[in-house]
Amino acid sequence: MRLLTIMLVLTVAATGAMADQTLSYGWEDGVGTAHGIYGNVGGTVNVGDFSHSGDRSLYTWEEPLGGTPQVYLAWITGLQLNDVVNVDCWVFDDTPDPDYYPRFRLWGHYSTNDINDYAGTASGLGPYTTGIGWENIADSWTYGVSGTPDPDATALVIEFRIYSGTGVTPPGDTDTWVDDITITAPDNATIYFPDREPVGNEDSSWGAVKNLFR
Repeated sequence: MRLLTIMLVLTVAATGAMADQTLSYGWEDGVGTAHGIYGNVGGTVNVGDFSHSGDRSLYTWEEPLGGTPQVYLAWITGLQLNDVVNVDCWVFDDTPDPDYYPRFRLWGHYSTNDINDYAGTASGLGPYTTGIGWENIADSWTYGVSGTPDPDATALVIEFRIYSGTGVTPPGDTDTWVDDITITAPDNATIYFPDREPVGNEDSSWGAVKNLFR
């Protein structure tokens, strides 16, 4: 009977391990900004004067113009080969003329156990913003398959990128706001948002299995 119970619980645990988790963050804590930046990011500020929903959002801009500034919105650890991660967020872009910048999009790269240790690009296939105001943008990555991960890659960093087009963008017009980021990933992963505690990924069924052997 004990063996049968263990087998049943293991079956439940295996089924649970295939489930997805969906988490969201909207900068409503008033503290979080970003996990890090790369390139000419002028700043990252948690503001309360403009948002897609709620009261707050992330305000960021490029300064000086040049390169492709990157703002790290999330860090995902515990992923396994072929795990799929889906991300979307809301971005404000009010430059409707297709001949002018800025434009914004999501991107990804791999890291080691240190978020600041770059371990290969994860690339990005999602769309650029189109200048209609608040706009939802999305992208998807398959861990270990998307892009070109280094052998020591252990995590995925979700980037927000600013494309200014040097010589086209009038100075000061790279200002943008980001809000309501949502991430769906397998429940074996841990999703870190800015200034947010890690997400636990030990489900109750696995805890029950371990209790059988205590």
